[in-house]
Parts: sequence; structure tokens; C-alpha cells
Amino acid sequence: MTPSAAAYTRFLPSHTFCERHATTLGETSPARILDALVALDMRDDKVIDTLMRVREAPTRLMQRLHGGEARAPFGLSTFTPLERSERELSFGLAGRFWRPDFGLVEVADADAFLALARTDIAKLVLRYRVDEAGAQASRLVTETFVYCPSWSTQALMTPYWLAIRAASGWIRRRTLASVARTLATGRAGAG
Repeated sequence: MTPSAAAYTRFLPSHTFCERHATTLGETSPARILDALVALDMRDDKVIDTLMRVREAPTRLMQRLHGGEARAPFGLSTFTPLERSERELSFGLAGRFWRPDFGLVEVADADAFLALARTDIAKLVLRYRVDEAGAQASRLVTETFVYCPSWSTQALMTPYWLAIRAASGWIRRRTLASVARTLATGRAGAG
């Protein structure tokens, strides 16, 4: 998806790349939907876990060869929580995503994410939004926004973005399907 004026997050001044996926859910409160999303461990999905293991393989190899501290597997807990409202949940990530180790920059909170103004890193916002989809349904939308603050960052991020687009979309769709299954089986808490 190309940048659009309709797609916006207050946590980025603009975005260079944007990805959007959605699913329709039955009659469920927005709070219950967001709770199910937060409780979800995307690595429990075998396809997502396999895709993420492939992406993390270079880092694991480097750790084995050169020693070093093993990192926790990449997941939603890797992101910085930015904001939760009645119908929206936003997470942030900053780094050189095109590098084998993701080149992540630690960001403490939403204020630190907003203040981060380095031109050598990209900033990413992952937003989940619950919209009404008729009288008896809700629509869960996931949007990924990436901001590249400089030409050089965009030049490095573009091939990476193109390379991961199919897998990223697959991960987002499977995450949405997992939330839908969790809600359908009643495993999410009441909201």
C-alpha cells in the first residue's frame, strides 16, 4: 500500500510505507477484542513462528559464532506500548530493520518514541483498531506504518520492505484469524 492521507498515526510525522489488513468479527466489545489481541502470543502459531525463525536465523548464527547474549524471540513484547484507547492499540518499534539483528533501538515509552529524532533509523507503528461493521459486528484492522526520516534510511528500508511484504501480510492475517478464533471459542476475558 502506498502512503495515503487517510492512513495516519499521531506517533509519526508521516509514513514512507503502510500495510493494512482487516477481519470482521461477531458481536464483541472493543475492549474484549483488544484484550484478546494483547493476550495472544503470535509465536504459538506454527506458520508465524517458522517465518520469524527464518528472519531471526542470521542473528542466532552470529550469536553462536561470536558468543553473546541470546535474545528473547521477536514478538509483540519486543514493541513499546504507545497508547491504548477504547477502540485502538498502538505499539512502536525503532531500528535498522534491514539489518540481520533488526538494529533495534530501545525506546522506553510513547514520549521517548515521539522524541526519537535520529536520521539513521526507521520508526514503525503497529496499530490495531476496532471499527463498527454493522449492528452485530466489529471489524479489527491492523495497520503498520514505517517512517524513514532520510533518503539513506529509505534506500536501505525499501528493498527490505519489498522482501518481507508477503510474509508480513501473512503474519498480520494469521494474527487477525487467531484473535477471531480466540473470541469465537470464548477464551478471551469478558470486556
